[in-house]
Amino acid sequence: MGNIYFDICSIPLFLIILFVCYSRRMTKGNANHLFIALVLISLISAVADLGIEIPRGLLPMSPALTVFCTVSTYIYLIMRNATNVVLLLFLLHLTQTSFLIRNKVAKILFSLPYTALVILLIQNPITHNVFIVTAETGYARAPLMIACYIIAAIYGIVGFVYSIFCRRYLTLRKWLSLLSIYVLAYTAVIIQFFKPDSLLEMFFTAVGEMLVMLAVMRPEERMDSDVGMLSWASYRWDIRNILRSHEHVQIIVIRLQNGREIRNYLGDQKYNEYLTRIAGGIRSIKWKHPNRAEIYLERPDTIYIITEPDDTLTEDAARHLLTTVGEDVRKDVNMGVRSETRICLIRCPEDLSKEEDIISLGHKFSKIDSREQPVVPAGEIVNSQTFAVEVHIEDILDRAIGENLVEMHYQPIYDVRSGRFCSAEALVRIRDPEFGLLSPGVFIPAAEAQGLIIPLGDVITEQVFRFVSEHDLDELGLDFVEMNLSVAQCMDSALPGKFLSLQEKYGVDPARINLEITETTYENVSEIMLENINELIGMGYTFALDDYGTGYSNIQRINRLPLRLITIDKTVLDEISTENGRTILEYTMRMMQKTGKQLVVEGAETREVVETLENLGCDYIQGFYFSKPLPGDEFVRFIEDKRINKTPAGV
Repeated sequence: MGNIYFDICSIPLFLIILFVCYSRRMTKGNANHLFIALVLISLISAVADLGIEIPRGLLPMSPALTVFCTVSTYIYLIMRNATNVVLLLFLLHLTQTSFLIRNKVAKILFSLPYTALVILLIQNPITHNVFIVTAETGYARAPLMIACYIIAAIYGIVGFVYSIFCRRYLTLRKWLSLLSIYVLAYTAVIIQFFKPDSLLEMFFTAVGEMLVMLAVMRPEERMDSDVGMLSWASYRWDIRNILRSHEHVQIIVIRLQNGREIRNYLGDQKYNEYLTRIAGGIRSIKWKHPNRAEIYLERPDTIYIITEPDDTLTEDAARHLLTTVGEDVRKDVNMGVRSETRICLIRCPEDLSKEEDIISLGHKFSKIDSREQPVVPAGEIVNSQTFAVEVHIEDILDRAIGENLVEMHYQPIYDVRSGRFCSAEALVRIRDPEFGLLSPGVFIPAAEAQGLIIPLGDVITEQVFRFVSEHDLDELGLDFVEMNLSVAQCMDSALPGKFLSLQEKYGVDPARINLEITETTYENVSEIMLENINELIGMGYTFALDDYGTGYSNIQRINRLPLRLITIDKTVLDEISTENGRTILEYTMRMMQKTGKQLVVEGAETREVVETLENLGCDYIQGFYFSKPLPGDEFVRFIEDKRINKTPAGV
């Protein structure tokens, strides 16, 4: 009898690996399925190996033990060779290159060696030319046993060589771990071939698979175990490998438009149940290639499905998918709100062939495509300028900051009491040589997300100072120019120093510049922000609260700092045509004015709205009725013309 202790030690290792896989819900996705199959087959092989070796210590064996040893040998040879096949399949799926064995010829070539093994074992009961088990001698190898080793070697060599070829598909840690399973397993095979009683093979295999689980599978990276879907990191990695291998796939992006609201309503636990139900519904769809449909989650509200390119989401399937995400699941989790869902279909690489483009479209398709249709083919979006801008926005910002492509436009603000334009708001634009004039709604969120808002804000601030220094505001009849400060700028400890440097450089009186801060800034007040604002106020700058009505400001918050103006957002003005809207606006004005604040109402576009605001006692009015934002020179000519004619625009 061989040294069975290595086999015995391997069994707990296999069981631990399986426990981790199931406890961390690593049971979804082809790579996970194949890894679990690999461990199970290895476990069966280890048990079967014990079934061969233990009876050898009980010679002569009884007829029952002889049969048991014979059956164990067949199971061992079938399963042990199957581990090589499954390991190679696992490697192909892990690197997103399994399409290489999908045609008939490739499938035949792939399965041919293992088929030969099965045939060899089928004829063995007659010829006994592979192995033989007798009561007197127990298990013994026969001449054709070498064929089993050769077949195992074929899959092992192919897998080892292919894993070297696939270095670019894997991180160094994962790549070395996959190589280790081959090195350990076949080192043990070689030792055991020459020393059959050593029985190292299954223990070395268990160690290799443990390394693969810890370094390659990494449950915390590959799975979102709370919902049983593959993780966002897995999606990005798989997309990268799909593009490297030039595989053709279809990506289905499911965007839960109000996912954050649903999570807030349900709470995290119920929301996880909701997502789990959605995943189950997606798997219930009759995909043409069900084993290829991988499901990924990017929290909190985006689900991705990767399928075969011919697994086109038909109208019926799309309707079922939307129902799955919506009503059926909503009822199952007792959800009192309705989901708002949109789907984007991306053919890869036909529609998009770059990872960053695919990621960007998945994030932004519902914003880029403003139509109401629930299912949007990517082909209808990717050729639009809007998408091109979204994809290249980082390059656009880098060019704008580095090549001074930032322009300031100025929109006049009308003083109701004096009947003149008394100030202007500075509004930023980017004039890109490739994409033309871009509005701040396009690039400001991107600048904030990419950490470029402070350098962009520095460029804006200098341009405003230069404009004020180059024009006589008294001659133009302007009291000051307003400019916006972002939250990030307000938290920049160098902000007061930058302003001091600019006012000295351009000789600008701080009283000529009014700084606008949004409600969002007030909601994120920190100690350094308050220090910056107070220091700027001490230098002579004044502040305004911009976009009042879009956040959650209250009187206490507004009174925390001396504000020159409160700007009422256009969304509040949109309700002025209704009695309730006028009432809210009127009482808002009275409340602010009684606290010593003056009000600017943005978004006035018609004479009727202007007259209503004047009758309500508004201090200042801004909007397209008077003028759109104008480049600096055009703005100056506009103001000079209105001073000469003494009439506001539109009258």
